[in-house]
Amino acid sequence: MNMRTVLVLLELLGGIFGWMWIAASIAAIYFLYGALANDGPWLYVLWSAVAGFVAKTIAVVLRENHRRLDYMDQLIQHGYPKSEAEAAWRIAADGGLNELLSLQQAEGSHQIDRAEAASDSANTDNSGNS
Repeated sequence: MNMRTVLVLLELLGGIFGWMWIAASIAAIYFLYGALANDGPWLYVLWSAVAGFVAKTIAVVLRENHRRLDYMDQLIQHGYPKSEAEAAWRIAADGGLNELLSLQQAEGSHQIDRAEAASDSANTDNSGNS
């Protein structure tokens, strides 16, 4: 499978689990109302809340993996070796874009344009808030 297919599948699965989280949250509110107002079973509230928590956790993990693979793929396409792309992701994921730029300037290898790095960082920061 090529990288674009993997990214599309991760995005699709993340979306499915995101919608499952929304549905489970709505169901939890509905069952909570039923339990409080109509003396309904509390077990349904618990199960829907647990299902929502699990779906949200899976959606966040899938989205984070999508971001990581996309970021590393872009760096590899710009000529970075896989090991340097992984190191760059670890630094960028920790919010250390300035540290990444200073490391690249100090090493003198694989210089990237500051504007490109800033736009990549902005895309990474803005796209993963699920």
